[in-house]
Amino acid sequence: MADIQIEVKLTSSGPTKLLFDGAVQTRSSTNQTDQVQITNRKITANLQRSSVQSAPLAAHNSTFFKLIIKSLALYYTLARKPARIRTICWRKIAASGATTEFPVEKSEIVQIVGRKTDLSLLTQIVQAKAELLMEETDRGRAVLYAITHLIKALDSDGPFERFDRLWRAFNALYKAFSGKTKDTDCHIDLANDIRANPIRYPLSVAKVTPLTKDEIRKHTRWNLMLQNNYPTPKRTKNLRDAIVRTADSRIIEIYRDTLSIRETLLKAEGGYNAASTHIGAMLATPQVNHSDVVTTLCIKYMYFVRNKIAHAERTDSGFAFLRGSAEEAEISWLTPMLEALIIDLINISDTF
Repeated sequence: MADIQIEVKLTSSGPTKLLFDGAVQTRSSTNQTDQVQITNRKITANLQRSSVQSAPLAAHNSTFFKLIIKSLALYYTLARKPARIRTICWRKIAASGATTEFPVEKSEIVQIVGRKTDLSLLTQIVQAKAELLMEETDRGRAVLYAITHLIKALDSDGPFERFDRLWRAFNALYKAFSGKTKDTDCHIDLANDIRANPIRYPLSVAKVTPLTKDEIRKHTRWNLMLQNNYPTPKRTKNLRDAIVRTADSRIIEIYRDTLSIRETLLKAEGGYNAASTHIGAMLATPQVNHSDVVTTLCIKYMYFVRNKIAHAERTDSGFAFLRGSAEEAEISWLTPMLEALIIDLINISDTF
């Protein structure tokens, strides 16, 4: 059994501050753990291995590589500063105490974030929930994947790249939350929980609270979303169901103003009367239901936006030759709400 030490030094000013110190499970199939300590200046991991590959940091499914990724993700989440990686080195320590060092060449080190990346958003993540990324469990992997994509989203050059990475973070979390494989099933489970337990999603609710109906219409392509999502009578059953489970007057008013776009298909499906009756009843006694706005914008509408990008149903964003285009404005407006929901999910990930 060989004693191994991995050390990653980072640029940081000020006194040394302990961020994390604990045992980290190496693989889900074993009870073996590694001891990891993270300060604002460096990451140190002490391991024991029966054997070591010739290039353990570059090998497929390397526990060394995975441990460094986990530690860096937790470091940036807790330090919240774009520190540079100065050195990476691993050491093999013999029973006699003799140490053999294997430093990584500086030219081979790729920086995780830029010098000016703003990581202040990460202050909203509860530390105990962030630490779950060290687990070798389904929820631990979901938090790890989500946080790495979230950090790289904050480091992104443009709004479309940022949104794409945020959606990947969101995808990892809602699948772990639901435990199902189909996006639609996961979305339904998450939407139901947001409506039933809005107190679990404080950041998301706070983001949508000040929104008005006019602001939502201004920043969304609602008509196009209805045309895209409900192209047939059979599919408009989902539109009827979406309307009937909505109570918030802002969303209800938007459905009222746009229902004519799918009126013919709704009547063919037999759901028009139920939809229009519900709209009338809700407008007669207007209600504020922020959960409806969160689920409608962050799940239903943003999934439509994400699919347009991911499935190449629009031109590449790199061809937007003017700053401040309508699509860029839409993405920039949506992004803070998606970030809030991602952090809310991380902060309840211990319940997954």
